[in-house]
Amino acid sequence: MKRTNVSIQNVIRELEQKSGYTFFYNDNQVKLTKKVSVDVTDAPIENVLDQIFNNSGYTYKIIDNQIVVSAIKAEIPKTSSLQQQKSVRITGQVKDTTGEPIIGASVVEKGSASNGTITDVGGNFKLTVSGNEIQITYIGYIPQTVKIHPGVTDYSITMKEDTKTLDEVVVVGYGTQKKVNLTGSVASVSTDEIKDRVQTNVLSAVQGTVPGVTVISRPGQTPSINFRGRGNLGTSSPLYVIDGAIADATFFSNLDPNSIESISFLKDAASSAIYGSRAAYGVVLVTTKQGKSDKMNVSYSGYVGLSNPTYKPEYVNSTQYAELYNEALYNYNPKGGKYQGYTEEEIGYFRDGSKPDLYPNTDWNDLVLDKNVLTTQHSLDFSGGTDKIRYFIGLGYVYKDNMIPGQDSQRYNLNTNLSSDITKWLTVKAGVKYIRNDSDRDCGAPSLASFSMVPVTFVAKQSNGDWGTVNGGQTATSNFITGNPLRALSKKDWSKSKSENTMYDLGFDIKPVKGLIISGQGVFKGYEYKSKSYTALQPNAINYFSGEEIAGTGVTKNKMSMDWQSTNTMLYTATARYDWSNDKHAVGALVGTSYEHYKYERLAGSREEFPSDALTDMEAGSTSGAGYTNGAGSSEYKMLSYFARVNYTLMDRYLFEVNMRADASSRFHKDHRWGYFPSFSAGWRMSEESFMKDIEWINNLKIRASYGTLGNINNVGNYDYFQNYSSGNHYNFSDSPVIGIGESKPANETLGWEKVALTDIGLDFDVFNGLLGVTADYYIKNTSDILLGYNVPTETGITAAPSQNIGKVKNTGFELALNHRNKIGAVNYSIGANIATNKNKITNLGGSDNIIQTSSYIVKYILKKGESIGSFYGFKTDGLYTQADIDAGHYYTLSGVVPNAGDIKFVPQRDIEYKQEITDEDRTILGKDVPDFTYGVNLSLQYKGFEFSMFGQGISGTKVAFDVYGVHPFYHGQDSPRKYHLKRWTEENPNPHAAYPRIYSASSVHTTYNRNFSDYHLFDSDYFRFKTLSLGYTVPSATVKNWGLQSLKVYVTGENLFTVRADKKMEDFDPETAGGVIYTLGTKSVAFGVNISF
Repeated sequence: MKRTNVSIQNVIRELEQKSGYTFFYNDNQVKLTKKVSVDVTDAPIENVLDQIFNNSGYTYKIIDNQIVVSAIKAEIPKTSSLQQQKSVRITGQVKDTTGEPIIGASVVEKGSASNGTITDVGGNFKLTVSGNEIQITYIGYIPQTVKIHPGVTDYSITMKEDTKTLDEVVVVGYGTQKKVNLTGSVASVSTDEIKDRVQTNVLSAVQGTVPGVTVISRPGQTPSINFRGRGNLGTSSPLYVIDGAIADATFFSNLDPNSIESISFLKDAASSAIYGSRAAYGVVLVTTKQGKSDKMNVSYSGYVGLSNPTYKPEYVNSTQYAELYNEALYNYNPKGGKYQGYTEEEIGYFRDGSKPDLYPNTDWNDLVLDKNVLTTQHSLDFSGGTDKIRYFIGLGYVYKDNMIPGQDSQRYNLNTNLSSDITKWLTVKAGVKYIRNDSDRDCGAPSLASFSMVPVTFVAKQSNGDWGTVNGGQTATSNFITGNPLRALSKKDWSKSKSENTMYDLGFDIKPVKGLIISGQGVFKGYEYKSKSYTALQPNAINYFSGEEIAGTGVTKNKMSMDWQSTNTMLYTATARYDWSNDKHAVGALVGTSYEHYKYERLAGSREEFPSDALTDMEAGSTSGAGYTNGAGSSEYKMLSYFARVNYTLMDRYLFEVNMRADASSRFHKDHRWGYFPSFSAGWRMSEESFMKDIEWINNLKIRASYGTLGNINNVGNYDYFQNYSSGNHYNFSDSPVIGIGESKPANETLGWEKVALTDIGLDFDVFNGLLGVTADYYIKNTSDILLGYNVPTETGITAAPSQNIGKVKNTGFELALNHRNKIGAVNYSIGANIATNKNKITNLGGSDNIIQTSSYIVKYILKKGESIGSFYGFKTDGLYTQADIDAGHYYTLSGVVPNAGDIKFVPQRDIEYKQEITDEDRTILGKDVPDFTYGVNLSLQYKGFEFSMFGQGISGTKVAFDVYGVHPFYHGQDSPRKYHLKRWTEENPNPHAAYPRIYSASSVHTTYNRNFSDYHLFDSDYFRFKTLSLGYTVPSATVKNWGLQSLKVYVTGENLFTVRADKKMEDFDPETAGGVIYTLGTKSVAFGVNISF
């Protein structure tokens, strides 16, 4: 340091920034305006202090990392104890290394559970203390302990940012590890990262935050989650572990987000192999909040939100409908003229609305769907404890209304965790988790599909109060009358269901010697589901023209159905963990065993012909007839496991880890019951090497690699390897079927585990003290022994072909996560981004080149060697035929149909001549419903109590197919067209690249021709969505303390408010909720919330 003629105060400020020392002095006694000169290089701090205080009249005392400056006449005691002094009022300012004040920092007298305060907008605080130390903490900064010195009442405290990377601990299988020492691919999400999401579902809240983890959310359904691509042809769901207990997606999704401490995603074999046969498609580890040795803290968080559809199906109005319908009939039969369906006068009635009882313009969306649907969530937590006992109690409540009226749901949550140090070597832990979901419907249940099937020209309700029976001036078909969504809502039907998830766990930790921990845990997990639904009597509709009943439009037999399901799981786990280290070596070892026993039971039944709608007990129904049914079922399985892990660190830079698990499942024959799943990983912390020590801007640089095998048992039934028998089977002998009891599924004693071999190479990079963090991974995931069925002759009577372990799938991909955090003036900000690519390829189908699958009416998928799972299969097209094409004979037939101008131009994949027949051999891959890559971005800003955050998520490289209602608006006769059908080909607009081909009536062979599944029926579902926009304000502590509160934050958050989409052909569907086929509505919402701490 070399400074000339500068004030002592300026030198002190520079020393605080560079040395890590903090200076304390009394402004009334110490004036540091004197000019001094300093010239030192590589010298101890004392040399600098001696120079600046020489002949200044002041002296100094170094106490730990604090330097007390006082006048020479003042005596600085050898200790700083205030034990003999009375309480003293101190003031001060907390700032960062740039001199900017830190707002909301906690200042607490050490040793006191209640004496504390929070810094104001200027970073200032006032506190009366009687002890000799205060503690200052703030999120993102290293906590500080400051000594209180006699005669010093004003303190200037500088806090340093905490890069966290080097000391952050993440949860891994059966334990925790420092993030810096991880050799596997593990991503962790804390509640702070998702606290601004107004999601009642935890899976939806983490959507887009972790690269390589894809979450698809659909209203009313448990979100689906996928790690690093689809690994097989069935379920590719990860394993869920909550506080050490095996759970499922439903249990996890329904946890109260405010009771969760952190979520870890184990993505590679090194981190997942400790869970063996369950971990083939990743592991989600959830740690709920625990109590702390402190006074009781009470916190409340809640919000009230209003939701609306992100996109609603946009149907044509009745005038457009009538014109389209006439056009479709004309294209089918030109000789009939252009007004075969509706006359010009009738179209005029639709247009002017003069006869609504005969020619309406019915907007089903407006009539049926509710606007501003209410959702509210409330959480109340209690936590605290003593040195011996710690507790956490979390209560939660959620109410959700439905866009379709008369339907709502409620959820109740309880989460308790208790730990007690019985002795220095024995800790006992217990927990209770309870989740209850109630769903009620007090009306009929119209489906969204009925909005498409019942046309806008149908009267919802006549002016005389009767339910509509008129469609475009004519008596409607009974299908339209019974499908009337508004009439369905009026029915006296009802449905009630209740599900209860419970988890009780009891465990202990024993520490007999230093470094050794022996743990045990017993868990009971229960699930019970009850439902009861009733279909009420309903009279036939009255014909608007004749006044007579229309037969078949009512309900003549009331009916009730009941269902009860129960699952019970007992899980016992025992582990022993030993850790030892010295200056160069660190060794950790874990061994354990677990045993699981699962049982499932179900009872169901239905009755009909109840004497009255008021009698809703099952015994009141008829004991005969088609509506009299009973059903029951049960199953169980067991699993025994042994596992072990050894990790070794040399000189804090060379990292090695080995995992092994052996699982035995009752789902397999005894000769194939055991599966063995090892993994190995290594890491090199290059930043710790001597040749990189001088590169100060690199905080952490680590290269890691792992390889291991995992298993999958999710697609295997509890009794699949047994021989199955059933009654009513048909044996085909000669020309006559023979009915009898016989084998329905042969035994398959060779059935085995699906296996996943996963290779991962990763890089962790942190620079500039937290300014930039980078995590990158490349993986190769090979799934083998996938279960596939094979065909058997019908003469055997076998109705269910057994599966064999013969399929193979390969996934490769790259993942990248970037994080940047900094401060500009008084503004703290952080920016994060992640992207994940995935390439999926089927490598073996057991000797078959392809398996064609059909889904949702015309949509077809194919499993083909060398292609991706989820591949659409159909005809490629080149726009639409023109009249010149037809006149020149430049067309191909399909199913014998000669196309017209405006029909889809299918492109053959074989070398054939014009006018020849296109066949199934000309079908090919059209795209896929899985993305090439997913990505997410987030931004957070803090300024003087204000907080703004934004999170966005998107996908690219995926397609979505429209179902039959959208492809052919009149396929069922008179279904409602969507507005995008107005962009069709017409004689007046013969555009060969129109959004929709020539329109025909249902009976036309050209409708069948154009209905063949092709890329004309596919849409781009690439999108980027602003998932969350949030603005909050934390009220100053000085204000809320007058209200008896510790903290108060208010906020407003928007979810799914804006979407940028690739497809411009049709924009009235939600690309996020579509999946492979468009069929559901997404929701957007605005919520107002508050967080309070008492």
